[in-house]
Order: sequence, then structure tokens, then C-alpha cells
Amino acid sequence: MKKIFIIIFSLSLLLVKFSYAHDPKNCDVLENYDFSQFDNWKSEVIKNAPEYGLGKNFVQSLVKDFQVNKRVIENDKCQPEFTLTFSEYIDKRISNLRVKNGINKYNKYNSLLQKIKKVYNVQPRFIISIWGLETAYGEITGNYPVIESLLTMSYDERRRRYFTKELYNSFKIIEEGHIDLENFKGSWAGAMGQNQFMPSSFLNYAQDFNNDGKKNIWTDIEDSLASIGRYLQGVGSNKWDPNYTWGREVIPPENIKELEKELFIKREKGCLAIKKLSKKIPLSKFREMNFQKLNGQKVDNLGIDSYLVRMGREENDFRYFIVYNNYLNILSYNCSNYYALSVGLLSDKIK
Repeated sequence: MKKIFIIIFSLSLLLVKFSYAHDPKNCDVLENYDFSQFDNWKSEVIKNAPEYGLGKNFVQSLVKDFQVNKRVIENDKCQPEFTLTFSEYIDKRISNLRVKNGINKYNKYNSLLQKIKKVYNVQPRFIISIWGLETAYGEITGNYPVIESLLTMSYDERRRRYFTKELYNSFKIIEEGHIDLENFKGSWAGAMGQNQFMPSSFLNYAQDFNNDGKKNIWTDIEDSLASIGRYLQGVGSNKWDPNYTWGREVIPPENIKELEKELFIKREKGCLAIKKLSKKIPLSKFREMNFQKLNGQKVDNLGIDSYLVRMGREENDFRYFIVYNNYLNILSYNCSNYYALSVGLLSDKIK
């Protein structure tokens, strides 16, 4: 949910998670939308339950009282357009109040954060930053019934495959006893809890950090923050490196236009934010190219993998950042350079 140019906040982007209202006056999608087959879709969901290792009767008990939520369809189809520049976006997202609250939360939960750091090797300021940007430090988590939202989103054919899998994953969360149906709430698109996990992320990364038998990302701060840490830790070879930060804003050299031709390559794989990154080179190479820190000093002479990111809609608005492998882990949380840079910049103010 946030890109270099005029930005349309899509489902996957952060601001969507906060359920920014659409303008119904400019959106008539519901006038011709066919909801008549929704009960048939519910029957199909029940029938296919065994394919996902779930009992038909159990799934029926979960979905029987839910009807289509037209507001969910509206939110998905009528998402608002924003024309914020990157700098305007950052100013709004990293407000003085958010920074102040982040520092207060960091200090309040420092003991817990140090315990989480020992387990997952992620610096606490990044955990606090994501917590703050996702849900205003747990204050805005969404009040839509998760199953109702996912039933509705899976009924729509545009992304049926993805949301159907998330729907069955949501059933598994109930089956495992982490939360009861009444309190199973989230955003209109099904993102849940203080860290806004989709059900698949919950099943893969949510942690029972206080060992009470439940992975509670809705009301348990210990589990919520530990789950963010576990997610950022990464999987496989893509592990978070606690010895380095996310990156930094830099001053480009005078010949940046020529360097961009060499640095920016076409990628076939990865989300759009990944495709916008330059090729991977050692930070020392950027130093040789005369990239500077904001204080005028050259970037460090280190061999760590680095990428250049250019943000801005036009030449006089361009801002440049050199980012490291940890940045890729932040992108895995929400694959948007607007989002990932806001996480990094907010974390710098919290540390």
C-alpha cells in the first residue's frame, strides 16, 4: 500500500490496512455488482474444506452467519487516489506525534524488546517502527470480522485464488484456538492484529512469546512485537543482519544521470518495489562513485551488498537512498518503497 510517481494505494499497501475511506459519490461499482451467487460461494467453500484439512461441519459453523459485506467490495474497488510526493508522504507518516509515541513505547517496553532481540536478532527500533506505522502502536487494528471480509474478498473473482487460501487459513487460526470468532477482527481486507498479519503470515510467523498457549496478536503486546521480530528475521538465506542498519539517504554525485544508466537494470522477478532497486553492488563501489552521506562525508568503505533507490516524481524532487539487505526484509513485510523507507526513517528517529 507509495511508489515513485502519482500513487494509487492498492490493497497490499499500508494505508489500505488503515482502511482509508473511498468516495462513494465517485464510485458506482455496487450498482451493477452481482451478489446473487454469494450463498452458492459459501456452499462451495464448505464443500472444499477437506482439501484444506478442515471438516465441512466446522467450516459451516464458521461461515453460516456471515453475509456479503458490500463495504468490503466498495473499499477494494473504489480505493482513493493520492497525488502525494514522496517527501509529502514521509512528512505525514513520520509525524512528530508518531515519533514521540514511538520513543515512549520504546522506553516503556525496552526490557521486552531486548528479550525479543536476543531471540530474533532484530534491533528493537525496527520492531517499534513497524508497530507504529501499521497500527499506531496497536491503537488502530480494524473492526471488520476477518472471516466475513475474506469470504467477501474471495467471492470477488479478481483475486479469488489468493483470498480463498487466506480464508481457509483464517479457519485454521480459529481451529488452533488462538482467538475466538467474536474477537476475530481486522481490516476490511483481512489483515489482523497489532502487526496486521494476513492469516498466512500469522500461521508462518506469529509467536507465542509469553508461552500462554496462544499466538495473540490482537491484545497481547508480547506476542505482537515478537511476531514482528520473527517476520523481519526472515527465512532461509534472507536473514536479518543485526550488525547493520536498513540504509540511508544520500547525496548523489554530479554525474548521477549517467550512473543511473549503469546502475538501474531490468528485473523479471520480484514485486514492483524490488524491480525499482538498482543492481546489487558493494557499498564501497558507491563510495568510489562519490555518493555522500547527508553530512557531506563519503559513504562508508564497506563490502556489504547495497542497492540504490531513487524516489520522486520529477527531477527537482528526486531523493536518493542506498539500502542494504535488511531493507529487503522490510519489503517482504509490505513490498512498497514508500512503506519500507518510512519504516527505516522512522526507526532512525526512535533509536
